[in-house]
Amino acid sequence: MALTFNTLIADVSVALKAINLYQAGSYKEAISELQCILDYEPCNWDARLMLAACYYKTGQLPAAHRAFQFIKDRTDRDELRKKAEEGLEATNAKIEKRDSGASALPAEYGLYVDRVNHRSSASQGPNWL
Repeated sequence: MALTFNTLIADVSVALKAINLYQAGSYKEAISELQCILDYEPCNWDARLMLAACYYKTGQLPAAHRAFQFIKDRTDRDELRKKAEEGLEATNAKIEKRDSGASALPAEYGLYVDRVNHRSSASQGPNWL
């Protein structure tokens, strides 16, 4: 997944750092950089999609759902809309699985426990996610 660099507002080094962190699997750190980009460029759909993917990868499923839904509803780029739809399906599947399990915790207990107990997510979701 690539961020767009055709900007005069966001510092390219921030975008490069976000991409490098994402590719290294440092999703929490990438979230911060992506949010900086979106502060200046709210319509940078590539950054928004990568942010949604970071939320998904860190188990922040409600945030991932909202982010994927926002992209699906607002972008005019068909490729990104399709990826957002795939991300929504993967997120919904994880939410349903978590909520249907006997060990599902209420939302106020957070998602950390779920991430620790369900680390194997390589086969879940679309291959780009």
